[in-house]
Amino acid sequence: MGPTSGRTAVISTFASLASLLAALTCCLPLGTLLLSAGSAGASLFSEKLRPWLLALSLAALVLAFVQTYFRGRCDFRHRRLRTCLQWFSATVVLGMLFMPRYVSSLMAGRLPSFSAASDLRDFDERQFTRDFDAALSQTRIVLLLSPT
Repeated sequence: MGPTSGRTAVISTFASLASLLAALTCCLPLGTLLLSAGSAGASLFSEKLRPWLLALSLAALVLAFVQTYFRGRCDFRHRRLRTCLQWFSATVVLGMLFMPRYVSSLMAGRLPSFSAASDLRDFDERQFTRDFDAALSQTRIVLLLSPT
């Protein structure tokens, strides 16, 4: 038994795990479900940290601009890509600070609407049934979400 048989065993193990993962994603959308549940939980957690994360981003940008332009630690004339990325980061952070709804709509791939956002309303079953029945000729999808 040489060193190639050990390597072959490792490769075949990884290949079988990859085929198992491929079979699971084909037959059962478990991975998508787990990823969406994880990202929803992470967004709830990170929303509470949003002011602190914006403050940290602003502090990091201020430090980067001070070191780039005032202390001369970065030779930005020869590092155009880094300078462009720094200015792009500053644009995104300042946009999220002053216009969070507008920037998040752009990041989601939609053009933001300039109408005022409506508040959440209580569910009116009769109005929902009327609207649902009125849209008889259209495709209708009902999505029920639970806060728990």
